[in-house]
Amino acid sequence: MTILDSILSTEVIAGIIIIGGFAMCIRSILAFTNSATELRPKLTEIERQLGNLRDGMKERKDKVADLNEVVSPLKDREGRMRSYFDQMKKLELDDQKEQMAAQAEEESKRTRRIQRKKMGYEDEEEEV
Repeated sequence: MTILDSILSTEVIAGIIIIGGFAMCIRSILAFTNSATELRPKLTEIERQLGNLRDGMKERKDKVADLNEVVSPLKDREGRMRSYFDQMKKLELDDQKEQMAAQAEEESKRTRRIQRKKMGYEDEEEEV
């Protein structure tokens, strides 16, 4: 066996791969511990803020429940007032349409009178 055959043997190549794997694992663990030490204070601060929010949540839930009891009748009233407002707007629109129709009718009567007067029919009707 030559030196090249002994270097390329299965045991030597497997050993090199295993040593490389161990080196990668150790390097990954070291990198993780370095980043974990940097992130630990940030994580504890976030956990503290989350705890504060959770503690205040119960009090706020009680307030929301109380306000829901106050708001629900107001919502009912708001719905009734909105429907009343819509009815009033509809009546106002109908009244405006009637007024516009009456004005248009009056205008058409006036133009007919003017046309009759121009044609000479108005004088005959007054005499009769």
